[in-house]
Amino acid sequence: MQRMPPHETFFWGAFFFLIGTLVASATIGFPTTPLRLAFIGIGAALALTATYALKKPYAPLALVILLGGSYCIAYDLHQQSTPLVFGREIKIEGVITQAEQHLDYQELRLENDIRIHTDKYPAFAYGDRIALTGTIKKSKTPLIRGYVSAYRTNIKVIGRHEGNIIKERLYAVKSAFESNIKKVLPSEKAAFLSGLTMGSTAEFTKDFLADLRASGTTHLVALSGSNVSGIIYALMFALTWFLPRKKTFWPALFVITLFVIMTGAEASLVRAAIMNGIVLAGSHYERTGSIRNAIIAAAFVMALWNPLTPAFDLGFQLSFAAILGMAYLKPTIEQYSPWKNKDLMAGIAAQAGVMPVLALAVGRVNLFSIIPNMLVAAAIPYTVGLGFLAGALGFVSTTLSFAPAWLANVLLSYEMGVIHLFARYM
Repeated sequence: MQRMPPHETFFWGAFFFLIGTLVASATIGFPTTPLRLAFIGIGAALALTATYALKKPYAPLALVILLGGSYCIAYDLHQQSTPLVFGREIKIEGVITQAEQHLDYQELRLENDIRIHTDKYPAFAYGDRIALTGTIKKSKTPLIRGYVSAYRTNIKVIGRHEGNIIKERLYAVKSAFESNIKKVLPSEKAAFLSGLTMGSTAEFTKDFLADLRASGTTHLVALSGSNVSGIIYALMFALTWFLPRKKTFWPALFVITLFVIMTGAEASLVRAAIMNGIVLAGSHYERTGSIRNAIIAAAFVMALWNPLTPAFDLGFQLSFAAILGMAYLKPTIEQYSPWKNKDLMAGIAAQAGVMPVLALAVGRVNLFSIIPNMLVAAAIPYTVGLGFLAGALGFVSTTLSFAPAWLANVLLSYEMGVIHLFARYM
């Protein structure tokens, strides 16, 4: 068989590693680890036989399925190494690794991957060590070990600042950023802009959340490629005020990394950040990149961080379905479409990509949701970029924030008008 170039070796190695994690994820209900390993071995043997029969040069790489599957099993066993008591009232203690404020409650995530739903006040923060008495219920997904309903429960703070000091400071910056936006925009638009730029939905009204769901535009506030692209455009524009364009790569990459940490590292955001980072690197080093390898690289890095993500994280699946749609469906759509707007075509291709995943995940899909998404697709990157500038300039002067906020306000009025209109008639 012919020898493959390095970029092809990487692609197929990462591809089979991901297949291994998916096969291992399917064995989570198996009673023993040897049985799980045997199942993965059978899968690797079948893949190896099939690729050799087809005389593919990447055939030996099918054995990487064993590596991906074994890694996933080892990760799962490590996660389960700390036993939990389900179904009876016990004392629960842990450090908060993520605190999310919602409209009428807050969700706390502990270091042992337990989620606690409790009253909105008193508010807790990242790094607080808390103790309470409650009942842990089993989660339906391996990504979360258990849930605790702790409304009207006495939760005691028995320690402060026990988390990572960098994360704590970044979460404080995020809170201040959202406060800057609230100073220069009406409340509902400020909430929507915080959702677009930071993924925060805490201030959304129930009516607006319902409109997002009805119009099929909820994904707009799940930070993704268009959001990150808008932020990168704003960031690169700001950096060129102080640095030559050729020296903006590393500062931009550093800020993007901090942004991912600050916003909770959601799957769609991590994917978008990795891929945008690859694009920036290609531009910086004057190399032509492969969209296929960029996609697989992002998925591979995320699977290394948590190999259960590809099988069980719907955000991961939707994010990659969208980017695959844009990479492989967009050229065909552009060829036959009477419209030539690239952002519009990207939005249509992304929607076409995610529809099969949504149909499998929730059992239904609204075909008409593509219309409102088409109408707002081109405006979203500019809204995010302007919002990022408004929030960032607010750290210097509220007066400086008014100019980008005014322009963002015009775009927000249009986008929210489309969302409300289609929610009413769809």
